[in-house]
Amino acid sequence: MKVMHVIHGFNTGGAETLVKQYVIGINKKEFDIVVLCFEHHDESPYEKEIENNGVKIIYICDYLKFNKRKGIIFKIINYLQRYYYFKKFVRIEKPDIIHSHLKLNRFVKFAKPASNTDIYHSVHSEPIKFWKNAEDKDFQAAKWLVNKYQMRFIVLHDEMRLEVNHMFNVNNSIVLNNGIDFKKFNQALPKENVRAKLGISDDFFVIGHVGRFDKVKNHEFLVDIFLKLHQENSNVFLLLIGDGSEKEKIQLKLEKYGLSNNYMILSNRSDIPDLLNAMDIFVFPSLHEGLGISLIEAQKMKLPCFVSEIIPKAAIISNLVTKLPLNDSQKWVDTILNFKGIKNVELNDSDWNIEEIIKKLEKIYKHEI
Repeated sequence: MKVMHVIHGFNTGGAETLVKQYVIGINKKEFDIVVLCFEHHDESPYEKEIENNGVKIIYICDYLKFNKRKGIIFKIINYLQRYYYFKKFVRIEKPDIIHSHLKLNRFVKFAKPASNTDIYHSVHSEPIKFWKNAEDKDFQAAKWLVNKYQMRFIVLHDEMRLEVNHMFNVNNSIVLNNGIDFKKFNQALPKENVRAKLGISDDFFVIGHVGRFDKVKNHEFLVDIFLKLHQENSNVFLLLIGDGSEKEKIQLKLEKYGLSNNYMILSNRSDIPDLLNAMDIFVFPSLHEGLGISLIEAQKMKLPCFVSEIIPKAAIISNLVTKLPLNDSQKWVDTILNFKGIKNVELNDSDWNIEEIIKKLEKIYKHEI
């Protein structure tokens, strides 16, 4: 059975991490996997990791004649060529299943796969924020795929399932948790070893965050909290991990205050469990989240987590999480300063093992769920 995963590219966001885990971990004796994506991410470790595990990746950008040329004409040509090559590779590969991620439903619609193709779409963000209105082209394409191919949605939690079912007038959306690699997390390096490798003093109180540098992740708010904490305690240290459009802006803001010895920004990494172990607390002030897999990961490493009130209930799997309002940064500061720790950690992570989640995905593909 051939499965084609469709995604923009492999940076190290939550959706991309999940797809990487799916395509590497799935039973290759039962499923032939191919990934169709649009662009390379040179700094991402995922592309090589996927290919080293014997999974074929087709990059549409490699076939665009004017991919690196600037100007409106070349932009239009490249845009049209993306549709052409998407359709071409669907025809060449002849997948039994197309599993799309993020906003790519319009490409799947344009490709018009064989009528017996099973189509799934994973919803990784809040549906109402993701499909902003009924005129959204991807939303319209998704509706067409539901009507034409009976496309099924795979969602992250039950609240999202109800929302998607209502939006598309269906009742067969499937809840499939994001997952984490328990083996990797259970083998994380000790805190002192990680800090020594990074050059972070054991005397520092390390505030951490993992996520792409995007406005929705609210790094500016996080930096404001850090600056206020630094005024109270010069031994605080900020550790940020990720890449994205807001990265340079955030770095410049930190430099402006002359705190080069009190922060570190790392690009996309594959050793997240180790890096989480270097932190004392995890701060997650997102404006909105589909789930927030890095929050699950932080709880798995038993980090106290301070998060915005909008975080879905499904992402809270322990008594390590404190929810706080985004309209009061001082409350975040005071709560962190007065935090006394948690003596008895209660962690319910049994539903988040990626191996079990992939087994459920295999059952979905085989129509057993």
